[in-house]
Amino acid sequence: MRIAGHVLRGAGRLLLGLLLVALIVVGLFRIAAALRETETQPPASVTLIPTPLGRVAAGVSGPPAGPPILLVHGTAAWSGFWRDVAAHLAAGGWRVIAIDLPPFGWSDRDPAGRYDRAAQAERLSAVLHRAAGGPTVVVAHSFGAGAATELALRHPADVKSLVLVDAALGELDRKGGDPFPARLFRLPLLGQATSALLIDNPAATGPMLRSLIHRKEQAEPWLDVVREPMRRRGTTAAYGLWLPSLFETADGALSRRSAAIAAIKVPVALIWGEADTVTPLAQGRRIARLTRARSFGLLPGTGHIPHIEDPEHFLAALDVAVAPDRGGK
Repeated sequence: MRIAGHVLRGAGRLLLGLLLVALIVVGLFRIAAALRETETQPPASVTLIPTPLGRVAAGVSGPPAGPPILLVHGTAAWSGFWRDVAAHLAAGGWRVIAIDLPPFGWSDRDPAGRYDRAAQAERLSAVLHRAAGGPTVVVAHSFGAGAATELALRHPADVKSLVLVDAALGELDRKGGDPFPARLFRLPLLGQATSALLIDNPAATGPMLRSLIHRKEQAEPWLDVVREPMRRRGTTAAYGLWLPSLFETADGALSRRSAAIAAIKVPVALIWGEADTVTPLAQGRRIARLTRARSFGLLPGTGHIPHIEDPEHFLAALDVAVAPDRGGK
């Protein structure tokens, strides 16, 4: 019994020591985040569009009278991640509105943490009413596709067509409440610690980006672009508040139900990386069937972020996807 007691006490001290070390490490990362988050003003090229849920930052380019096209990025990205795509579309005569989906980029952060799909859809609708002036082609990548699909379901009159790029719509028709990670990350300190360690930590940007793509060498030119707005003051706290929405499934979003997606009223086109391991091709094919997609651009040897992995073939596929809408508003 004495031996067992010594073993238990030793194990307890070891666990306590490990916990203390973990807390110190997390604390150091959080301090480092606070020290690097010093920027307060967006670049001069950014336009701030007012909405009832705060201002949404956008890069606006192309001829003012051109047909409008909205670009919506994925997790931890921002409008700058569409840089080459926006330039291509603007040169082709489109009026390009590349937005920063809050809390990312330079958009206003929501103190109430309203980052669920329905709230994001309302932001997108307000942006289109202010900046587009009519039905708009919406191109959305990865996690941003959830908000864009929700927009098309709730406000179909705002959307001329929807182009989904490796869309992360999640498990459709899931039963029950939110999964454990969503509930866990609602603890503010845990959300901030995870953000400081894995999302806005400059040392983690490279491994994270490379894990998402098939052509690993294509990550390097984009690392500084991804990191740029993460130097904004309050980034870690804002990302921590957003983190539960990455895992939520019981938020009442229409875009989580296959029946709603099957009843979508706007034309849908898809572009997908054949080697995507984040949102595998089978997910894209199912969305294509549900939406009766008018085109499906499949990019061989390409992973989850085709517009940086294979820009030449991505832009060609995008031109095909939006060609039916090129005639104007």
